[in-house]
Amino acid sequence: MPPIPAATPPSRTRLGNFFRPRVLRDLAIYLAFMLPIVWGLVAVEQSRFSDLARAGSKRDMRNYARVFTEEVRATVGTIDLSLVQLRSTWQRDRAHFPQAVGDHVRYLRTRLPILVTVFDAKGRVVYSNAAPSKDGHDMPEATSYQAHLDIRDDRMVIGGPTICPLTHAWVIPFSRSIRDAQGRLQGVIMATVAPEYFVRFYEDVDLGPQASVSLIRTDGTVLARSTRGSINQGVGQVLKDNPHSDHSPVTGSFRRAGQLDGIERLYTWHKLPEYGMVVTVGEAVLDAEARFVQQRAVLTWVGTAVSLVLALLGWAALGATDRRRRALKALAAAEARWKLALTATGDGVWDCDVVTGLATLSARAQKILDTERSVISWYGSALDAMVHPDDLPQLRAQLRSHLAGKTPDFAAEFRVRMRNGDWSWIDARGTVSERDELGMPMRMVGTFSNIDARKHEEARMRRMAHEDALTGLPNRVLLGDRLRQAIRSASRDGHKVALIYFDLDKFKPVNDTHGHAVGDRLLQMVARRLRAGLREADTLARIGGDEFVVLLPRCDNLLDASTVAENILYQLNQPFEEGELVLQISGSLGIALFPDDGMDAEALLRAADLAMYDAKSHGRNRVAASQPTDALPAR
Repeated sequence: MPPIPAATPPSRTRLGNFFRPRVLRDLAIYLAFMLPIVWGLVAVEQSRFSDLARAGSKRDMRNYARVFTEEVRATVGTIDLSLVQLRSTWQRDRAHFPQAVGDHVRYLRTRLPILVTVFDAKGRVVYSNAAPSKDGHDMPEATSYQAHLDIRDDRMVIGGPTICPLTHAWVIPFSRSIRDAQGRLQGVIMATVAPEYFVRFYEDVDLGPQASVSLIRTDGTVLARSTRGSINQGVGQVLKDNPHSDHSPVTGSFRRAGQLDGIERLYTWHKLPEYGMVVTVGEAVLDAEARFVQQRAVLTWVGTAVSLVLALLGWAALGATDRRRRALKALAAAEARWKLALTATGDGVWDCDVVTGLATLSARAQKILDTERSVISWYGSALDAMVHPDDLPQLRAQLRSHLAGKTPDFAAEFRVRMRNGDWSWIDARGTVSERDELGMPMRMVGTFSNIDARKHEEARMRRMAHEDALTGLPNRVLLGDRLRQAIRSASRDGHKVALIYFDLDKFKPVNDTHGHAVGDRLLQMVARRLRAGLREADTLARIGGDEFVVLLPRCDNLLDASTVAENILYQLNQPFEEGELVLQISGSLGIALFPDDGMDAEALLRAADLAMYDAKSHGRNRVAASQPTDALPAR
């Protein structure tokens, strides 16, 4: 009997079946079909991450460039207002100019540290809070002084970066000319700011270790530049092949190696055309591509795992790929909100469902809007009740424009009603973070920030530039604006404009006898009394010392103007009581009419001034017209 073969264990039978040539061949064919699909999907997703990295880098740099531009615009505007105000103080009251500069610098020191220098007509330093010991220093070659020798109009000049001879440090000079009434150069007032102040924004930029932030003139001169660990590198150099010249668009992007350090970057620029400057923000190409290194590695491991799983369960790979794609889309949307929240330090974050119009507020956003509700409506009557009526049309237009895809970002400034009934200024910014298959907006994310302080400061600076500090009356600048408007209106409608120019007789004895404090209070009492006797449309302005001007924007004839002037003279002749003192003054008044005595503001002021001196020469305490006429009543 032949021997009975030994029985084969069941486990070895199953393994043998798995390794049969046909099974191996079918498995190879299956894997040859499925693996290219799997790794093709991995490659597509990795390419998509590269596109996301480039798009995200471009979007972030565009946003940073826009924010940086607004920072620079606000800073330069503050510097210009400061120059106008300090120049007015220098011309009006030079003895108190150092105190005015000190007060101004102390007020701005936490936000805008500036140094103030005044040159005389020959380029000598007559005042500087940078180095007082340098007063009288002869610097006719100073760029900020030389720039005003060739121009006649009143404008701010922004010079290139230079080493200040007074402080021996890099500064950017901003200057305005000081001219007399005939337009002759009497000197130059200059404010200097350190270049690094303009690129302090870099500390808040998160674009990688090799990012750069620069402020450049349109001629290619580097005003300020900052990179990680390096400030003012390349300041004063002129860039070659400047891509953002005067004729280039307001904003744009390009890619190239940096001319100062050779690092290849993606750059975005944004211009300030009114100041001839350009803001650039650059991110190193390597840093941009490194954003998704971890995600690419994860995809590689996932592809390997899916390939192994496909050898057993092919259908599971398709389900896993579909789930992974949805997870990536949700991750991208969450990442957009997360990034915006990180860049909104100190601001309130909101997340709005565009379809329903319901916005979810962060705790900070609730505090800014002064509401206890965490969800508010962004549409219809709810918005009408919250936003100031004057700001609603512009707000709605900006919102519709962004939702329609006409603007890359949503940005609006408007007033909202607080619970106590007051209005508070809000700056709202946002962007559409999700659209449906047809491109319709589904979700918006953004921030709220309170800008009351900035708005109040802007209003204060406007008042300081147009009002007399002692009496609160319009100053010479505001009077000139209103006079020119009145002349344009009169030229169009055919009526007359009257100017009454006067100063106070016996004012100097009051100052000499009782002191300047009493004289100042007397000027304030004169302003209050005369202002109360004029029409709402009339303007009473103090243009210096004890000199005042009354503008009558609509006047039928000289007799009407003379009636007003006689009333002013009567009011000035009435006693002024200052405590126990009774002060007695009078006035000398000169009248000029448009178009009879002058066709522009300067000629009319000059005619009224001459008429006033005619009144003084004939004994004071009287009214005189710029030309002899019978219309004036006899005194």
